[in-house]
Amino acid sequence: MIEGKVFQRFAARGSAWAASLAAAMRPHVFGLGAAPLALAGLAPRSLFKADLERPLSALLTSAIDAAATDVATDLAAVRTALALGDERLAGLYASSQAPAVWQLILGLGPLTRAELARALDVTRRTASQAAAALDRADLATLRPGDHALAPIAAPRAS
Repeated sequence: MIEGKVFQRFAARGSAWAASLAAAMRPHVFGLGAAPLALAGLAPRSLFKADLERPLSALLTSAIDAAATDVATDLAAVRTALALGDERLAGLYASSQAPAVWQLILGLGPLTRAELARALDVTRRTASQAAAALDRADLATLRPGDHALAPIAAPRAS
């Protein structure tokens, strides 16, 4: 946190990320054809070793399977969180913007009330009312320090 603002630095990207990005951008250089399945961040380092531990097709299959499993897990968690929001906000007298704020902080992470107001094109007071509704519904809390509205960890989908 610097002067009341939160900055996050992403982890340094390594050579496997760069090689995977290169394969996605210029697949013909790697003999992959027009529509490769190698995506930046998807391909593990093991694909780029000089001596492969397993056949390339097996490594690609396991990488794609792992990525698909991660996507399915994330989508199930989002569906669960959205349903939880609908359930908890249904019986609560709340700002009409509360569901939209819930969706925003689920997708983007913690946001200040000013950021919410800009994103939804509403007043800061309306954003504050929606934040208060999410707090009453035990869906979100104000983060210490920058007072950004952060989602409370929802139960994971099975």
